[in-house]
Amino acid sequence: MSAKSLYERLGGYDGITAFANDLLPRLQADPQLGRFWQNRGDDGIAREKQLLIDYLCSCAGGGVYYTGRDMKLSHKGMKISESDWSLFLQHAGATMKALFPSESVRK
Repeated sequence: MSAKSLYERLGGYDGITAFANDLLPRLQADPQLGRFWQNRGDDGIAREKQLLIDYLCSCAGGGVYYTGRDMKLSHKGMKISESDWSLFLQHAGATMKALFPSESVRK
């Protein structure tokens, strides 16, 4: 019996989409991180969400081809601080706990 891939353990495309759907509103509502989405149109935010989904699917071993820029280039000039990164990770962790209560999935 083969172990499930990370992509499968996360629920495949639908599970990763649910993750993005939960995470992005958390980030946008955060008093410190919300600045990254200020003055963005709905179409731009929708495109960013789709790129996030594609990126996560690709990194998790799904059959999705990521067409966006690499992460360093994508975030260049945004002045993301260590504090911003730490907050992002807290929100991502909270999303993981909300969607995947089983600790075995989060490892």
